[in-house]
Amino acid sequence: MNRIDRLSAILVQLQTRSLIKAQQIADRFEISLRTVYRDIRALEEAGIPIIGNPGIGYSLVQGFKLPPLMFTQTEAIAFLTAEKLVDELADLASIEQYKSGMDKIRAVMGYADKNVLTSIETNVGILKTHKSKAYKPDILQSILQSVHQKKVINITYFSDHKQKTSEREIEPVGIFFSRTNWYLIAFCLSCKDYRTFRVDRIKNIVELEIPHTIIHPSLENLLDNIRKTQDLEKIVIRVDKDKLSMIGEDKYYYGLISESTTEQFVELTFLTFSIDKFARWYLSFADVATIISSNKLKDTIGAIIQRISL
Repeated sequence: MNRIDRLSAILVQLQTRSLIKAQQIADRFEISLRTVYRDIRALEEAGIPIIGNPGIGYSLVQGFKLPPLMFTQTEAIAFLTAEKLVDELADLASIEQYKSGMDKIRAVMGYADKNVLTSIETNVGILKTHKSKAYKPDILQSILQSVHQKKVINITYFSDHKQKTSEREIEPVGIFFSRTNWYLIAFCLSCKDYRTFRVDRIKNIVELEIPHTIIHPSLENLLDNIRKTQDLEKIVIRVDKDKLSMIGEDKYYYGLISESTTEQFVELTFLTFSIDKFARWYLSFADVATIISSNKLKDTIGAIIQRISL
């Protein structure tokens, strides 16, 4: 990206938030902090009213607005691709809001660019799963509103492990997406600890006019704690090179973290949260793969095979 394009992009970024830190700009454009400071100074010299300083952050003077921006063809194509994913992975309210936003993008595009989108749209698709139908119509919107307002919500939740439904009051912190599902991290007021809830198992949600009782860590910090404390099992399997295609892209879903190749074999290292699920997946190609490590996996597979033979 040349400097003119980067300056324009930084100006757009400044318009998207009330305050943005120099490090966020540096991370976004993969530049040094010194370059960020020079770019901010260049915008100020061009007459853009920027307030703030390197230690706190930058923002535009309240009330300053630029005319609506025209989207490039490549940006519009990226939005179109994202629309397909949103249609599959989000709740009904989020889908409708995104479609409304896409209509506004199309409205400001030129005639030729609109034709490009129409042509490409029929050639981008998503294989449907049951996931998008599992969410309540506006549940993601409700959760995010309560996160923003720092209000307690009451949820009716089905526990797959206990096979029962319960009600609890929680203070939502944020949501994240993993392995085809959305999850909510929240502070449970009854157990006085942070818990993770799978969003499609929330059967009902009621927003309460009760403020949060404590100041919570950021979502990023809570996710780091989950990664550190989650009971993950390390598994290494060896596959003949010419048989690797039998495993396919599922290896990423089951926690692949590294892959090493020799002249004849490929060794795959996984971190998995569920030995049982991994074992059942492994059995689908067990005749072409050897377990190098994880006695737990071997024992689980042995127990499954024993039940089959009975």
